[in-house]
Amino acid sequence: MSDEAGLEDALDLSGESAGEKELDSSSPFFVSKKAAAVLKHKILEGYVVPFASKVGQYAPDGRVVYLDSYAGPGRYEDGTPGSPALILESAASIASFRKLDCYFVERGRKSYRSLVSLVAEACAEGLSAHALQGRAEKHLDQVLERAAGSPLFAFLDPFGLGLSFDALTEQIFGSRSKYGTTGRNATEVLLNFNANAVRRIGGLLVSDKNPPGKPATLRAMDEACGGDWWREEFKDSADNAEAVERITVGFADRVAEAVGAGYWTIDVRNRAHHQVAYRLVHFSRHPDGLWLFGEAASLAQVHWRRACLPPPNEGMLFDAADTFDDEEKQREQTWVRGIRKNIEQLLQRVGAFKVENQLEEVLDGVLGEARGKHIRAAVKEMYKEGKTGCNGVGEVRQLRITPPPRP
Repeated sequence: MSDEAGLEDALDLSGESAGEKELDSSSPFFVSKKAAAVLKHKILEGYVVPFASKVGQYAPDGRVVYLDSYAGPGRYEDGTPGSPALILESAASIASFRKLDCYFVERGRKSYRSLVSLVAEACAEGLSAHALQGRAEKHLDQVLERAAGSPLFAFLDPFGLGLSFDALTEQIFGSRSKYGTTGRNATEVLLNFNANAVRRIGGLLVSDKNPPGKPATLRAMDEACGGDWWREEFKDSADNAEAVERITVGFADRVAEAVGAGYWTIDVRNRAHHQVAYRLVHFSRHPDGLWLFGEAASLAQVHWRRACLPPPNEGMLFDAADTFDDEEKQREQTWVRGIRKNIEQLLQRVGAFKVENQLEEVLDGVLGEARGKHIRAAVKEMYKEGKTGCNGVGEVRQLRITPPPRP
């Protein structure tokens, strides 16, 4: 068996192959939406519209380009919208003042046929949408050329390993691309960094077995990560969870340094007690993008927690949904207490500060979960108790937190 054939099998992750085999619309994956998909879809719904609205005001004709390079069929078998259908709904919602020009790439034949049908419906309604069949790499230059002069948001959600590190940093972000006019500060990426791939491929490094395709599989991981540095990270980790953390952060740090961006990472699980299936990594070169993404991610996790609830049990007087809202309030109160503690420590250590300049410290311990309204609540509580001179009124990021006035 050749290395390439072995690679196909080695990347068959929990039935989700990144090799030559298709994952088409008949796959169980596309029958109904899982909790993990709820999280990423709610993030997309909550972020793409603010992104397009903001950056589109500086773009010719208000045009913003959206690329989904692993689109799937567009809808689940039960009719639930997948990411392409959700994005087209978003495009329709802002069509009066922004043009979201959507490109959906899908490799599987059956999924592509379903996608074409969805795109045709959208075009009939006056939206700008395109379905492209084949590998993501095949169409990347074409889409980037069409995106020239407009802001770009790319959603990279493969089932295993996706685009190479170089394709991400050099082509999409335009650091050395001939299509660099896409807009340096208005190019953003949200990608799926697959924890299952890290665990499975990393396991080849410490296994006594030598399966066919092992060298090619390791080389594919090298290309995805931008070098073989991840190999030592995996071997030096105490367990798989630490390996996923170290390799994800190492990858994100390297991309961020290469393209001059900041980033978020969000753990994605199908249940709270499950191991991480993948991590969503968002790259943006602008603080507004990072702030808005953080807000969207926090709100999306509320929907994820609700999706994780067990189904109602007719034999029970109460079910988990009955207490969900109360539990969310308790969770938020815990966040506010943690934020208050962080702010008090910052005031003691650095004195007055602006929230946006100390955001990670303000949200320490709740980063990725809490959002602006929880910061505001903490500041207002402190103001009422005479612990800060800031009353919490105004844009949260711009709040200047000061020590309490002297008596």
